[in-house]
Amino acid sequence: MKRLAALLAAVMLLAGMMPGRTARAEEPAMQIAVAGDIVLPGQAVIVWFMVPEDGVCSITMVDREGNAVSAAAKDRPAVSGYNSLYWNGTWEGVAAPEGEWILRLEMNGRTAETQVRIGRMIPLLMSPVLEEKEVTVGKRAYVSFWATESGEVTLTAGDGRYRTEKVYMVERGENTVSFCAEVPAGICGVELILRRKDGTSSPPVTLSLAVREPDEVFTPIGQGHGEDYALNGWTVPMDLADEDAVWQALTATVTVLDDGKDKAQVRQMVIRKEPDAKSEGVGTVTLVSQGVHVLERGAEWTRIECYSSSFHDSPILNWNTLVQGWVETKYLKTVVPNQSMGLVVDKLTQRLYVFREGSLYSTLLVSTGLANAKQPYNETRSGEFLLVSKVGGFNSDNMFCPRALRFNDGDLLHEVPYIEKNGIIDYSMTEPKLGTRASHGCIRVQRKQNPEGLNQGWLYDNYRVNTKILVWEDWQGRQIPVPADGEVFWFSAKRNDYYHGSDNCNLLGTRSPRTITYAELSAEDCRLKACPACGPVMKKGKLLETNAQYAAGGDHDPIMTEARLDCPKKRRGR
Repeated sequence: MKRLAALLAAVMLLAGMMPGRTARAEEPAMQIAVAGDIVLPGQAVIVWFMVPEDGVCSITMVDREGNAVSAAAKDRPAVSGYNSLYWNGTWEGVAAPEGEWILRLEMNGRTAETQVRIGRMIPLLMSPVLEEKEVTVGKRAYVSFWATESGEVTLTAGDGRYRTEKVYMVERGENTVSFCAEVPAGICGVELILRRKDGTSSPPVTLSLAVREPDEVFTPIGQGHGEDYALNGWTVPMDLADEDAVWQALTATVTVLDDGKDKAQVRQMVIRKEPDAKSEGVGTVTLVSQGVHVLERGAEWTRIECYSSSFHDSPILNWNTLVQGWVETKYLKTVVPNQSMGLVVDKLTQRLYVFREGSLYSTLLVSTGLANAKQPYNETRSGEFLLVSKVGGFNSDNMFCPRALRFNDGDLLHEVPYIEKNGIIDYSMTEPKLGTRASHGCIRVQRKQNPEGLNQGWLYDNYRVNTKILVWEDWQGRQIPVPADGEVFWFSAKRNDYYHGSDNCNLLGTRSPRTITYAELSAEDCRLKACPACGPVMKKGKLLETNAQYAAGGDHDPIMTEARLDCPKKRRGR
């Protein structure tokens, strides 16, 4: 506003020097001025100037000795009196050099000058292109551009009612970023801004993307049946190969329930069958930390879905069932999760996948819950959650569980437990079970460092509140990829016990490891076991057996199936 006021004042001053376009008794003097205190190449400013007669002028930037260093206009037509032009501090694509200079107006042998200060060129996004002009709702769109320097690119997409924003780190040169078209069919506006470390931003670049309805609505196996197309923890396909999609799901906002009372992290709320506080309960949801998928939002009641978080003492006993029901809208709260790291726990592979800054960073062995007929509540609840607090070490039966992080009431993410006898710490009962179901519902994580130096100690030390953790259900139809027979693994000839998925594993014990193919590794006479530190893929026979167990149409967990059928008999709504 100050710059605009100064500009208007200057224009009025110049206008006041003119007796009128029809009165030419006095010729207006040659004058030139620049709006603002500094010109940043790449950012347009107004240059206004006064000439005494019609003609052709040039505006050149010169040093104190009069040597030309750049220009703002050459052979530009001008009319008698006031004129103006936009100048972005460049000439023929080259930025004017930083420093103090003189801007000289020349016309018909007359000159006028003003001082001008040139600053650092602003960052720019050049040649932006949408790789596809049209995508279906919920699908990914890709934007390519040339960045004049490294920095952060903020991408905003939406149609006025729906809006998504993502931030990407880019390098100088050609870059490609992507986003999910999370809007109804129509025209989606796309805006990109490049910002460097000192806070200076590029002018926004805008594009238009046509979004159309899909031929058929896609519902990923085992995920929610939501009425939105947003890419989040409920709609992302369970596919680690699409790292960008998983990262977007890990950084998307989370809707939780919060009644504002104390100890919310260890309390639950009943999900009702109908929008009525007296209606039958269909499941439970843990406050503050458990994400829910909003299906239909109303003024007083909202329909959601999530996996019922029933424990042995929950008000509704419905074990890890994906339920839909109603909760009071006033308890809904939106949380922005940690934007630099997120976790995925896959109950099919029994692995924890660490994502950092947009990509898969590392993998750790885990053990999720092992349910039985008497304790179906041992099943680790699936869905999306937030790590909400550090618990530290705690006792569980005769075991001690170090470095625990809370994510769902009594379900914690902690280091593989040990038993202590006569001062001796013993992991022999729990550590060999990593990579398989074994816990009472918590997620046990390996203590030995993997090739990237990660373990539960690393997760504990790098904990940030509201880091999102997705727990993927091992639904029928999901399959573990089978490596090619020629894929190479490593082992030590001196320590012929483990095979490794990395030649940088701490337990390999040699700088000159031997290699073995997946086909050789899977032979019946091969006695190598999977390394407990780097957690390589299981041998082919075991892997195919697991995939057969999870074939579409089967029942991979008859114990839980029977327990869920028995749930209605045990429900006790409160």
